[in-house]
Amino acid sequence: MNIGIVVEGPSDGAAYPALMRRLRDDIGTQQVRECGGKSGVKNKFIGFLKEFERNRAWQVDVAFVIRDSDCKPPSPIEEQLNGVLRESKFDPHFRVEFFAIKCQLETWLLADENAINHISQRSGKNKLVEPVNFQFETDNGAKKRFLEQLSKAGMPAIPRIYGEIAEAADLAQVAARCSSFQQFTNRIRAL
Repeated sequence: MNIGIVVEGPSDGAAYPALMRRLRDDIGTQQVRECGGKSGVKNKFIGFLKEFERNRAWQVDVAFVIRDSDCKPPSPIEEQLNGVLRESKFDPHFRVEFFAIKCQLETWLLADENAINHISQRSGKNKLVEPVNFQFETDNGAKKRFLEQLSKAGMPAIPRIYGEIAEAADLAQVAARCSSFQQFTNRIRAL
């Protein structure tokens, strides 16, 4: 299955493809497009979907439009994005899935401190972080806490690190701490 992924920014563009590849072993080519923030997703995703449609060589089977919900209910955001697609009158040949992630991507990346520790050790930093004591899906401070954890681990907050942590995370632990991740997993696997 070849997929298109439209996300907010570079860190999302590194982490979501890594997570999706781990959730499905049949993912082939991934075309990732970044929008420069939440409002960019709403304003730019149609253009990226049209790009996926125009380039038939990519053979996109499904496109995912993903953005954070900042701890607001995800359904209205997904409905709004779906409404933008309907109003555009653009009808791509591939399926389009909208995901408003509960809170922020960093919520999921915080859920397994061992992944952060593993990447820190692998990069020669050997600085370990403790688990965060925080309400994973109700506290809007995930990004701040994640950046603090990266700093403690001696790692920069760059897309490559986001992707490596997504690759190393214990997905069962993330799902146990973040019910929205289990919902994301179910939706990806159900395609």
